Amino acid sequence: MASANDTLKIALKQPFDTPVYYFASSDEALLQEAAATVRRALLAAGADTETTVVYGPAPDLGEVVAAAGAISFFGTPRIVEVRGIAPPSMGDKDAAELAAVFTDTINAVLIVTAIHKDKKTAGSKKAKALLAAAAEAGVALELSAPTRRDYLRLLNREAEALGASFAPGAAELLLERAGEDRALLRNETAKLAAFSGYGTITEDIVARFSVHNIEADVFELIRLITAGRKAAAHQKLADLLALRHEPVALSAALAGSYADMMRVRWGGAAGHGTGDVMRDFGYRGSDYRLKKARESAARYPAARLEEATLLLAGLDKALKSSALPDKSLLLQAAVGRLIQLGAR
Repeated sequence: MASANDTLKIALKQPFDTPVYYFASSDEALLQEAAATVRRALLAAGADTETTVVYGPAPDLGEVVAAAGAISFFGTPRIVEVRGIAPPSMGDKDAAELAAVFTDTINAVLIVTAIHKDKKTAGSKKAKALLAAAAEAGVALELSAPTRRDYLRLLNREAEALGASFAPGAAELLLERAGEDRALLRNETAKLAAFSGYGTITEDIVARFSVHNIEADVFELIRLITAGRKAAAHQKLADLLALRHEPVALSAALAGSYADMMRVRWGGAAGHGTGDVMRDFGYRGSDYRLKKARESAARYPAARLEEATLLLAGLDKALKSSALPDKSLLLQAAVGRLIQLGAR
């Protein structure tokens, strides 16, 4: 069976032969990327094509119908983009009319993106009806949010295309620092490939030259703290302060990470996995962050982990109320105490 990418690639060989491109996902960035791919192919195939954009979540169907029925001045089908519809927000009549436009359109190519916030939305009668109507008329794809493995594959493909490669652990480190922004990941890979001389992108190159993400940097600090590497932890803290990160911001990031540790510790004691903790506390994205928190939490006896969490809560208050000219001293002392608490 062809994958979603294969199906789309086949259709885009002759993009104007497909009257409807319909994409549904919970990931808005993924929808935007898919729509942009179709848009580029259409514009490349018909440079003078006119474009009309209609916005959701409940689009103006009169505008959609008028645009889809209009004849382009240049003689090529008009592109009609219907962005960000939310099927449950649409009236029954409007949903039925949009489905009819899919099957009746002659003078236009429609690019429709539908946001399915959850499984209930995706399984709604209107969402299913629109997806089925679009599939009958053209291409209709439900796009799954990328997993961490997908992002790592993306990084390795981008590096390979540039004649470079990631050393073991380097792609993972870049993903931690840059987050799950595909455009940023591509840009960072291109930059790091250049720094590597289009050879091997090492962890050191990523740490020195990639985008600075305070959460990722603090995560590295915590890794040094929980490993009991006192000198390295204090040097990492000094590096973060040299980058002009405010002590209050660093304290908040530390507190957030230790809160993650407490949650997975409590969840594990109650027989819950990281997926359950994600759902109960409203985390988004992959559970990688909580899995790493579980690894870090395992280094602390339960009572000491709780003491560390309370220490950071007190640090935040102290930093905000202290009259010290150099508040980083409070942060340095707290890091020293965290290292002591992590020592069994």
